[in-house]
Amino acid sequence: MEPQPLEEVVRNVDLRLTRVEQILPTLATKVNLQEAIVPLATKVELQAAIAPLATKVELQEAMAPLATKVELQVAIAEAVAPLATKVELQELREEMRHDGERTRRHFDVVAERLEGHIRLIAEGQVFLQSRLEDVRTELKADIAQIDRRVMRLEAAR
Repeated sequence: MEPQPLEEVVRNVDLRLTRVEQILPTLATKVNLQEAIVPLATKVELQAAIAPLATKVELQEAMAPLATKVELQVAIAEAVAPLATKVELQELREEMRHDGERTRRHFDVVAERLEGHIRLIAEGQVFLQSRLEDVRTELKADIAQIDRRVMRLEAAR
């Protein structure tokens, strides 16, 4: 080999070694790994923790009395069947609207009749007021005439 490439190879190895030396302090040692393992559960501890949990068979037995998806769908269909459909609801709304319009027309007729009766009563009141005023005027005239007569009689005595 030529001397210059050999020097370059040595320089590259030296650079790589420097990089490795920089990484080494960040790597875990055997002691660090042993310390990290200490708080972890052992196989026996894991088996003890798992023992009270239900098995697949036990879960299937527990779920046996529960309804299946199909059974729930059938129950829902039976529950919904007697409820009104969208078309029936629209028909009911239309019927209610029609009844409302009919009631409104009837109320308008009744209101017009009442207005007519009230108008008649008001006209009667006006007529009675004018008639009462006429009677009052006549009474005043009669009382004035009687007053004059009484005064003449008293003056003549």
